[in-house]
Amino acid sequence: MKRGITGLLLVGVLIALLPGTSFALTRDIAGLQPARLTFRSVLNQLTFDTYRDPLDELQTRPYNLLFHNIGRHSSLSPWQGQEGSYTRYFNALIGNNGTANVDNDADAFQGTLIRRETDALAWAASGAYLTGQSGSADSNPTTTFSNRDNLDGYDVRGAASFQISDRRVLGAGLSATHVGSELTDSSFEQGVGGFFGAEEFTQTRTVLDFGMRQFLNPMSSWEIQGAFGFGTSEQNEFSESIDDTGAVTDRFVITNYDISDLNLGIYAGYNRLKSGRLGETEYRIGLERSQRELDNSDLAFADNGGVVTPSLTLLGQDAIVQSRVYLSAKTVFQAGETEMFTGAELGYGTVDGSTRVDAAGLIVTERIDDSRLHLGATVGLRQPLFRDKLRIIVSGRADLVDQETNTIFGSGTDGDDSSHTITQYAVGLEGVLANVTFDLAWLQSDEAPVVPVELGLPGGSRRSIELDRLIFSAAVAW
Repeated sequence: MKRGITGLLLVGVLIALLPGTSFALTRDIAGLQPARLTFRSVLNQLTFDTYRDPLDELQTRPYNLLFHNIGRHSSLSPWQGQEGSYTRYFNALIGNNGTANVDNDADAFQGTLIRRETDALAWAASGAYLTGQSGSADSNPTTTFSNRDNLDGYDVRGAASFQISDRRVLGAGLSATHVGSELTDSSFEQGVGGFFGAEEFTQTRTVLDFGMRQFLNPMSSWEIQGAFGFGTSEQNEFSESIDDTGAVTDRFVITNYDISDLNLGIYAGYNRLKSGRLGETEYRIGLERSQRELDNSDLAFADNGGVVTPSLTLLGQDAIVQSRVYLSAKTVFQAGETEMFTGAELGYGTVDGSTRVDAAGLIVTERIDDSRLHLGATVGLRQPLFRDKLRIIVSGRADLVDQETNTIFGSGTDGDDSSHTITQYAVGLEGVLANVTFDLAWLQSDEAPVVPVELGLPGGSRRSIELDRLIFSAAVAW
């Protein structure tokens, strides 16, 4: 009975606070992250996106699949003469997230198959799955209570590349993501009644991308890419009062959001091999823009015996627009047997939008106007330990973030300025045995919540997996 009383008290508190939810509505919608369950390769994460293998090209630049060598090499991107043999390539990844903000020790599992069987065509497919279930249930002759905490999600991608001339290759990819989270709590006592509460979140997203690489000469090439994505998110939080017969008498909906997303990205890059020694340099620029808005107006309400009383109603909105532009430079070169890598990125982003709501008779307009400047640098080495059969990779990254957030109401502005640094490091091993490659990585961040790998789940369940984890990969070519 104790848990049922706690639930009923919680309902009362939530109802009392309902008008206050309007003051965070715009920011809550803007802060919802798109889900992505796929990992990059272990090598890519160890080097903070400096090195890339076929798995990384599948996930981000599928037009590079055709040129990319199946075996390991030090290039950032593919070049003529590194195509390798016609082969199949399978990669499996496991992310061991432990207890870093993930209930049930939920791990993500991913598998990839890449096939290159002709000079002019390559295709690949990848799939990732994340799940975690936990709960408890207790009962006696007169009282029962239970709780459940479930998470599931999948992320699948297919891509292909086509060589249309000696110097030009085209490629395209299509990905689909779904995540779902459900937290429930219920209690019932015969002759007295009970309570049922739930937090539910689902998100689906589809992304189509296409691009081209053009070789200028044997030493240089340029690339261009576009991406378009759309999706929906549904977030529901409600509680129900149950009478002594088990019938629902009252329903209090605290959160009822149906959100739609549109995303657009345009990218361009230039690569050049180093003259006289192994290595290369890559320059890249990107512009990303997304638009997000609510598709429903009944955001919160109470249903008391069939009488519906709105407590939060959307009256109007300006779509929340997020924009970001960035420039990056990366280089890989050899110093004796040691491979050195370094990179830097400069990015600037803005977020703005507004909502106008009726919070139980109180009309509130909330507008947000945020900006974020980011500068990051990476440095590391890749050192053979035993005749190229075993390598160690050690790397570090430092980021400087300067951001400004402003929330504007009709009667004033609530603003905040902050600057902080984030330091990360990674240590890993590569092992090669015939046609099998093993990778093990440990990634650590001093401020893990600042740089999460987002899952897009709402607060209170599992919104993100922090960057403090072990990742294992095994790749086989045959």
